[in-house]
Amino acid sequence: MTDDEILLSHARDLKTRSADNSMLTHTAFLDLHQRTVLKPLEKEQSRYVRTFYFGGYQDAERTIAVFLPSFYEETDISMFFAAQPEENPLCLLRLDKDAFHTLSHRDYLGALMGLGIKRELLGDIVTDDGGAYVVCLKTAAAFLKEHLTSVGRASVTVREADFSALTARSDLFEERFASVASLRLDSVLAAAFSMSRTKAVEAIAAGQVFVNAVQTDKPDQKLAVGDKLVLRGKGKVLLYDVTGESRKGRTHLLLRRYK
Repeated sequence: MTDDEILLSHARDLKTRSADNSMLTHTAFLDLHQRTVLKPLEKEQSRYVRTFYFGGYQDAERTIAVFLPSFYEETDISMFFAAQPEENPLCLLRLDKDAFHTLSHRDYLGALMGLGIKRELLGDIVTDDGGAYVVCLKTAAAFLKEHLTSVGRASVTVREADFSALTARSDLFEERFASVASLRLDSVLAAAFSMSRTKAVEAIAAGQVFVNAVQTDKPDQKLAVGDKLVLRGKGKVLLYDVTGESRKGRTHLLLRRYK
């Protein structure tokens, strides 16, 4: 079996367990390709169990798949966990660094992996001038709080934080205006990531582009306000608004590019 087949089989077992035992189950953290692999699972047993993706906050890129029995009426998994925090399998850690070193996302990830933590236990890592926020499974939180004392040459302290620290931040993204010939994926992708349309088409064909967390190979796919684009290795952009049209028929967009 391939890795994708193993992942799908494991997730299917978790969803069956949720249905059979009337209990919440969940996977480890998934990247966007893995979420695409699980797409066929969403409709299976939908009468008894619903599938959600949750990364701790609205714009999370790395998420877990949550399987929730249908007798729970919630349609928003964030609201479900807010009402029943003991059911939430995720934890947010705040890493405060010293004032003498500058650290990147790669530095934090390297330090975490250096402790022997598997990537599947870790969600998004969101950095700022004072340190970083790390989303992780609760099963890994105690270990990290005890053993993570430095990142590179910088000393760090680790404490638990509330997820509202991420949802309330506006500095996670920067806004920019763009003008495109149409709302085709290749056109918007090229504008969003300052690349040629040819390069955008090549990235789509190579499986590097995701729309709303689903891998796509269609450069002519039509986009709409609210769609989220991810170009693997380059970042994430939200099509936030269509602000108008020029006299020559070009469409003006407002984009939010996440840092």
